[in-house]
Amino acid sequence: MWPGSCKRAAIAPFLLLAIASCDASSTPPPAELAVGPVILKSDPLAIRVDAPVPLDQTAFVEIGTVAEVDPTHYYDPRDRDPDVTWHAPTRAVALDGDWFVLDDGTRLRLGADGTGALLELDASHVPGAVLMRLVLPRTPDEPQFGFGEVGTGANAAGQIVEMQLRVDDTYASGLNETHAPVPLALWPARGAGVFVADRRPGAFDVGATRPTAMLATFTLPARGPLAAHLFVSGDPAIPGTALALVRAYTALTAPPAVPPRWAFAPMQWRNVGTRADVLADVQAMRDLGIPGSTVWIDNPWQTAYNTFEFDPARYADAAALITDLEARGYHVLLWSTPYIGTGPATAADYGEAADRGYLVTDDVGIPIAFPWQNGPGGMIDFTAPGATAWWQTRIRRATDLGTHGFKLDFGEEILPELGGNLFPARTVGGDASVMHRLYARGYHDAYRTAAPDQFLITRAGTWGEQDVNTALWPGDLDNDLRRAGDDGSGTRRVGGLPAAIACGLSLSASGYPFFGSDIGGYRGGPPDSETLVRWAEYAALGTIMQLGGGGGEGDTHNPWDSRYATGSAAIYQRYARLHMDLVPLLWDLAQRAGADGTPVTRPTRLVYPAAGSDDDTFLVGDDVFVAPVVTAGATTRAVILPPGPWIDWWTGALTMSDGRTAITAAAPLDTLPLWRAANAFVPGFARAADTLLPATAAGVTSYADPAYGGELAMRITPTGQPTSLALVDGSGAAGSLEGTAYSIQYQLGASWHHVTFDLDARATTVGVLTAPTGAELDGADLPQVADEAGLFACTTGCWLWEPAAQRLRVRVVGDDRVRPLLIR
Repeated sequence: MWPGSCKRAAIAPFLLLAIASCDASSTPPPAELAVGPVILKSDPLAIRVDAPVPLDQTAFVEIGTVAEVDPTHYYDPRDRDPDVTWHAPTRAVALDGDWFVLDDGTRLRLGADGTGALLELDASHVPGAVLMRLVLPRTPDEPQFGFGEVGTGANAAGQIVEMQLRVDDTYASGLNETHAPVPLALWPARGAGVFVADRRPGAFDVGATRPTAMLATFTLPARGPLAAHLFVSGDPAIPGTALALVRAYTALTAPPAVPPRWAFAPMQWRNVGTRADVLADVQAMRDLGIPGSTVWIDNPWQTAYNTFEFDPARYADAAALITDLEARGYHVLLWSTPYIGTGPATAADYGEAADRGYLVTDDVGIPIAFPWQNGPGGMIDFTAPGATAWWQTRIRRATDLGTHGFKLDFGEEILPELGGNLFPARTVGGDASVMHRLYARGYHDAYRTAAPDQFLITRAGTWGEQDVNTALWPGDLDNDLRRAGDDGSGTRRVGGLPAAIACGLSLSASGYPFFGSDIGGYRGGPPDSETLVRWAEYAALGTIMQLGGGGGEGDTHNPWDSRYATGSAAIYQRYARLHMDLVPLLWDLAQRAGADGTPVTRPTRLVYPAAGSDDDTFLVGDDVFVAPVVTAGATTRAVILPPGPWIDWWTGALTMSDGRTAITAAAPLDTLPLWRAANAFVPGFARAADTLLPATAAGVTSYADPAYGGELAMRITPTGQPTSLALVDGSGAAGSLEGTAYSIQYQLGASWHHVTFDLDARATTVGVLTAPTGAELDGADLPQVADEAGLFACTTGCWLWEPAAQRLRVRVVGDDRVRPLLIR
C-alpha cells in the first residue's frame, strides 16, 4: 500500500485501476480545487486555466504504458514507440494528503507558485508507465511561441519540438538541431502560458498530431512528479500584453545575463585565419567606415585544442596583436570547446583530469572519448568539485593576455539517447537524462567567471541557464535563403536566413533575449552576395550583429572581398552603421530584458496575436517594425503592418494599418523594409563614431569620447497627440501640442550632455513642423544654424531646418532637470 491510498489491484498496466476494491477509509477528493488562475475538477477530470480566453480541457492527462519496462530503452516522447499504449484517466477517486489520486493510480497536486499555479503530475505508481503527458487546448490557426530555439518557425503551430539534442540521420547535419530547448509554451491570443520545470527528455506536439491540442510529453515517470507552472496575462487585445508571459517565465527561472555594452557594436571574424588576416580585416573595416568593437579569432588558433596558448605559426606575438587591436577600438574573443584531447600536447592535462575525476564517464566510471570534430577527447565535468577552478587556470592563459570573451562551441554530446537506448553518460551532477541540457550551465559559467568583462556567445542553452549566458548563436546554418525542413529528398535542411530569424525570435520568447547568427550562414562555405546582404540587413536590427561564417583558408564573409558583387561593402556599411546608431535603443531594451526577461526583438504575433503579419516579421521594442526579405531575387515584399500608424524608415511615408491588409513595400537589394511607429521617440546616437571602446589609434573615433558618446538623438514623426519616452538611464522626453507650437519636456541621464531631437515632417500632422520659425529653451530663443557642423558646434542649443528632407533638428544641452523646449 502507499500511504493514505487504496490497495492496488494486480491488473495489466493498460487497464484502469480497480477502484471497487479500495478501502472505505479513503478520503474522497473535492469536486474542484482552485489555486490562482487554475481550477482542477475531479469528475470528470478536467482543468481550466482562467486566462482572458480560457484553456478548458477534459482528459488533460495521458499516460503511456508498456507490458514490460526496459530500463535501458529510450521511450521517444514524440510517440514513436509502437509498443506504447496510451490511456487517459477520467476522474479523481481519492485524496492522499494534498494529492488527487486518479482512477489509474496517477496522482495530481495543485499548489501556488507565486506566479500562477503549480500542477504536479506523478505517474510513478502506474504499472508499466514510460511516458506522461499534459494535453491542453488550442485552435488550429492560433500562434504559439516559446519552446526555446526553433529553426523551423518561431510560431511553433503545427510542429513537434523536442527538448533534447539527438543524432538523427534524416537531417543534413546528422542532428535534430535542438540546441537550446526550453519547455515553455505560450498562447498569446489567450493570455496563457505553461512552463514544465523538468530536465527529463520531452517533446511538445503543437497541433501537429491533433490540430486542437498541444501535447507536452515527458519520459521516465518512475523518477517522480512532473512540475508544470501555469500562468496568465492580461487582455490579449491590448498590444504587448503577452510579454507578461515571458516575464512570468523569467520570474520562475532566472533573469538573463546582459552582454557588456561594447558587445552591441558590430562584430567580425573569419573561420580560418592568421595574424595578418586579422590586421587586414580590421584595417579594411576602418577604411570603409564600418563600425565595430569586437573581432573573434576562431578555430584554429591554439597550439593544440584547449591548450589556450596561441599558435605562433598563425598568431605570432599574440599579446602585441591584442594590444594593437585594443588601440584600434576592438576587443578580442576566442573560440573554445570543453574537451581535452589525448594527443601529445594535452596528454598530461588529460591524465590529470582523468585522475582527479574531472571528466564525463560512462556508467562504470571510465572517461568517455567523445568523437567531436577535432577529437576524440575527454569532456570536462564541470559539476565535479574542483573541475571548474582547474579548467579556469587554463582559460586564464588567454584572458591574461587581454582577451574579453569566448565563442563556446559544442558541449552537447551528453545525449539522452543513442541508437534507441539511454546513453550511459555520467557526471557528478547526474546522468544523461538530466545533464543532456544542464551541462551547458557549468560549461558556460566556467568561462564567464574566469575573468571580468567577458562576453560569451554559445551554441547550447537550456531553461534556467540564461543567467550565465550572454548570447546564443544557432550553430551552423545553411549559406542561403532556404527554409529549414525537407528538401524534397527526405533529408531535412538546417535552413539559412529564415532559420536564423526563427531561431532568434523563438529564443526571445523563451527567456534568451540576446542572439546573433553568422551573417551569410556557415554550412556550404561563403554565401552569394544576395544572401550576405539580406542577412546583414536582418542582423542590423537584432541584438548581436556578427559577420563571419564557413569556409577554408582565405575564405571570408567580408563583403569587401572580390568574391562579392560590387556595392556589397557599401550596403553592409550602411546597415552596420544603422546597428551602431541604434545602440542606445538596444542597450535600453537590454537592461530591461536583464531585469525581467522582456524580449528585445519580439515576434509580431506575440505582441499582436490577432494581426495577419507573417512570422518572419518582428518588432524591436515597441516602436520599430522589421520585415526581412527572405526570397531570392525579390525587389518588393508583401507586408502586413501591425495595427496603427507606421512611418517608413527610409521615405517617411505614413501607412495606417488595420493589422490585416497587406501592402507592397519596395525592397531593392540595398533596402530592408523597416518602419517606426508614428508619434514615438526612437533613441539613437546623434553622431557617428567607429567604436564603443576607447581607441588611441590615429583616425579612430570612439563613443568613449564624450564628443560622440555624450550626444543622444531622439527621432520622431509627431502626430500632435501626447507621447513620451522614458529610458532606464533616467533620460526621457514628452511631446505634445501647445496651441500651435510643439512642446517637448526632456531630461538626460548622466552619460549624456546634449540631445538632438530629429523631427521628421514628411508625414506629420503638426503644421508648425512643416515650416518652423524658431525654437526656445527655458523661454530663451535658440539660434538657427546653416548646417550639421553648426548644429554640433553650438553650446546651449540651436536648430537646423533641412527643407529638402523636411527635417527639423534641434540640439539642446541637458542634465537631470526637466527642461522645456518649444518649437514655433
